Amino acid sequence: MRLGRTVLPGAGEHIPNSCLDLAVQSSGLDRAPETRLAAKSQVQSSHKSFHARRLAIRAGSIRSNPGRAFRPESGFSASDLAFFIRETATAEKPLWLSGILKESYRRHGPEAPLVDVESLGLSRILHTLGTAVTKVVREGGGLTRTGLADSGKKLGRKDRAWLDSLGLSLGETTPAAWGSRAGQAAFEHLGKAIIRSGYERIEPPKNALREDEIVWGRAPARFDLGGGWTDTPPYSLERGGCVINAAVNLNGQAPIQAYARVIPEPEIRINSIDHSVRITIRELGDLLDYRQPASRFGLAKAALALCGFSPVEAVWAKGMTLAGMLGRFGGGIELTTLAAIPSGSGLGTSSIMGAVLISVISRVTGRVLSPRDLFHAVLRLEQELTTGGGWQDQVGGVVEGVKVIRTGPGMVPDPIIHFVPADVLNPGTNGGQTLLYYTGLRRLAKNILADVVGNYLDRDRRSLETLRQIHEFPPLIAEAMSQKSVERFGRFIDAAWRLKKALDPESTTPVIERILERVGKHIFGATLLGAGGGGFLLLVCRSEDDTQAVRHLLTEDPPNKRARFFEFEVNSEGLVVTVC
Repeated sequence: MRLGRTVLPGAGEHIPNSCLDLAVQSSGLDRAPETRLAAKSQVQSSHKSFHARRLAIRAGSIRSNPGRAFRPESGFSASDLAFFIRETATAEKPLWLSGILKESYRRHGPEAPLVDVESLGLSRILHTLGTAVTKVVREGGGLTRTGLADSGKKLGRKDRAWLDSLGLSLGETTPAAWGSRAGQAAFEHLGKAIIRSGYERIEPPKNALREDEIVWGRAPARFDLGGGWTDTPPYSLERGGCVINAAVNLNGQAPIQAYARVIPEPEIRINSIDHSVRITIRELGDLLDYRQPASRFGLAKAALALCGFSPVEAVWAKGMTLAGMLGRFGGGIELTTLAAIPSGSGLGTSSIMGAVLISVISRVTGRVLSPRDLFHAVLRLEQELTTGGGWQDQVGGVVEGVKVIRTGPGMVPDPIIHFVPADVLNPGTNGGQTLLYYTGLRRLAKNILADVVGNYLDRDRRSLETLRQIHEFPPLIAEAMSQKSVERFGRFIDAAWRLKKALDPESTTPVIERILERVGKHIFGATLLGAGGGGFLLLVCRSEDDTQAVRHLLTEDPPNKRARFFEFEVNSEGLVVTVC
């Protein structure tokens, strides 16, 4: 008789009785109850021994060649590593950390190139190690401070010095604290790699304006309709991304604006109309503090620095004071910003404002940026501010209309844009069946982003599968829009929203779910725009009557005092910069 392939259970899995019965019968030891019990025990012991040997062989293979386990295409996860560390004898646990860290130094140490996609592997290794160590400690897996110190003793002098430079000295802290720090170091390395990618020190900025001229930049907001998170590093840099989004005006205007002019005083003034605050900067340190949590106007400061008003960026600025830099430039600068959108809106305001500021400052200095250079400059800007983020927001606001945007793998995204008919989204052409509702809840993408990116770095299998599905969704939404089917469009963006919630349950809240439950019978679907947690809901209603019903429900009984409807239309211009 030909036997099928035997599938062995995983670690800790129960062996079904039917399997044991078959094994016992084939052994001819089922003649008496006591014999049967002994045979079952013998077979179970044999299975466990075989499985233990198999795990030991696999563990040895990974320990001897950890580089293979951490290749971009590998699915080796933080949970896998935690399991192996937990199941390893206490005396051998340090071998896991020391072996992986030695390989990390060899591939990603000071002599290794920093800006190619392969360099992102260090972020994955550090985050996976940090998550695995934390998981082992939490589950009582026997990893101790002494074990960390023993790992350090197995490393060479250069390895240890490198770890010290990352703030990851072994044996000087608890395993839990070391695991947390490893996760932070992973994000720091990711940010540095993006900031340095495509980096070139620029020519000295020179004033290109007449004394009475003002540069005015304005851009629409962005609706992300599907594919969000596939534009976010390192996923997008390793695998490429695909999103569909729309540039939109709010309440009849492009809501994200900035103005710049040159002033005689050797200082930088930054004003915010929407926040009714301003600052005056006369010292270089006050301009370059944008990475500090307490820094005011960090976005505008970082944009100025990236445009050359920094000793790091400009070829001539080393050792200069701010007054000296402005003297060579030809005067001081006054920047004024206006974002006519509630804070934490989920409409891409921060990244789009970054694009507007960089474009306006570049016009002041006479620099011409290609769209690709502008998109990448904003990606670097977000990393400088430690807020992370991807490329779709700036592309969504800079480029007009509804579009599918794709990029391939690589450190500098080079988007390919395909435009899609806007009829089923635009209230002016769909009978008013789409509504934009501000929930009154502020959201902060950074925390959600850290969780989603962390799961990708850890190669969490559920997250990887959800990201794969999200990546495939934009063409489906684009097809529904091309067919001008409001119903299919609504159902597809609703499905995209469910995928977003599957990727991170924290992207929704009880308040948001209650709103959707109240209007559920009147809509084909809805999505919470942006990373989630608050901001704006896009609702696709079943009919004009349903639109009026939803307006009545949420206007008469809003979830809070800030909640309200906004009028919108698809923008047909994108980013516009003019000199007045």
